[in-house]
Amino acid sequence: MTRYLDDVETGERFQILEVPDGTVRAQLLRIGFLDGVVECRNRIRNGPVVLEADGTQIALGASVAAQIRIDAV
Repeated sequence: MTRYLDDVETGERFQILEVPDGTVRAQLLRIGFLDGVVECRNRIRNGPVVLEADGTQIALGASVAAQIRIDAV
């Protein structure tokens, strides 16, 4: 079943499988979000998703999160 980042709940852990936007993909790769497990630290309804991987946090807007395909771990 295909899931997208905008569907995650706070505390959920997953791996990022696909980021269609090349610029966003490059940024996530540089800061280590494409290698290993990522956790949703906060999910604001119709707003940003706050993610954490290896102690680094990042917030992605809802429109970006809706394009990123994930898989639960």
